[in-house]
Amino acid sequence: MFTEHSHKKYNMKNFIKNFKNFLIESELSDYDLDGTMHLYHYSKSDDNELTLDPEHFVSNTSSHSRKEKEVSDVPRVFFYADPNKTEQLISKGYGRKLFKTEVPYSKIYNLKKDPEGFIEEAKHPIYGLRKGIEWNDLLGAIKEEYDGVFYSIGNPDVVAWFRPVRVERVEEIPIS
Repeated sequence: MFTEHSHKKYNMKNFIKNFKNFLIESELSDYDLDGTMHLYHYSKSDDNELTLDPEHFVSNTSSHSRKEKEVSDVPRVFFYADPNKTEQLISKGYGRKLFKTEVPYSKIYNLKKDPEGFIEEAKHPIYGLRKGIEWNDLLGAIKEEYDGVFYSIGNPDVVAWFRPVRVERVEEIPIS
C-alpha cells in the first residue's frame, strides 16, 4: 500500500519518465527529407550493395526475427529511422555493417498516429491485437496500401518495409 509520501514520489517518477519520453519521441514528419526518408539497416554482408527481400524474413532463424514472427508473419525488412537510435544488440554486435536506402516518404504509413484507423479496423473487440492473428490482419491491410510502416520500439523509431529494396553500405554513421 502506498503512503502519501511514496505515492507522491511514484507520481513524480512517472511524470519525469513520461516527460523524458515526450521530449525524445519523434514523429514520422521529423524524417521527411524533401519527400524522401532515409532508412538504415544492419547486415553481416561484406557487399557494398544489397537487395533486401522481405521473403527472407520468413526463413530467417535469428532470435530477433523469431520474436518479430511471433507478432506477425507478414514478410518485412526492418530499418531504423535514425542510425544513432538503435538496439545495441543489432547495431553493435556480430560484425554487422550499416546500410542505407532512400524511399518515398509518402509510401510509409504512420502507425504511431494511425490516421486511417487501421488499428481500430483490425483489433478484436475483446482481445485487441493478438500476436499472429490481428497483427497479421493489421500489417496485411497496411501492406496493401503502403510499402512500409513507421512505429517505435521504445526509443528507436523503425520502419518495417514490405517490398524488396536496394541498400548501399555506409562507412560512417551520420550524426543526427
